[in-house]
Amino acid sequence: MNNNVILKKIIIANNLKHFELKEIFELGGFTFSSSQVKAFMAGSQNKNHEKVNDEQFEAFLNGFILYSRGPVDEPTLLPRTIENFIIGLVESENTGAIEEIRCLIEDASDGLAKVD
Repeated sequence: MNNNVILKKIIIANNLKHFELKEIFELGGFTFSSSQVKAFMAGSQNKNHEKVNDEQFEAFLNGFILYSRGPVDEPTLLPRTIENFIIGLVESENTGAIEEIRCLIEDASDGLAKVD
């Protein structure tokens, strides 16, 4: 498997959008245009196909770690994956899931209050 195939599998498995890919690459230290990101996703037979080299793939993986869990030096910062997931729930009007998240947050807050 080459870097492009692995990248596609990660993107599909995590339901990432093009704008999120751009952000992930930026977190890893690379800035790409939307067309370049789409070229990475294009099939190898497509005339616009661009290969992801090892350095770019490593930057994506490092950026994906930051995107998924947040920066180590700012542990209170909400990871973007969670933020985007909640926004998606709101946009799809999934009130059941939003209510469940609210309950989990209340339970966590209550648990923290008991510790203090």
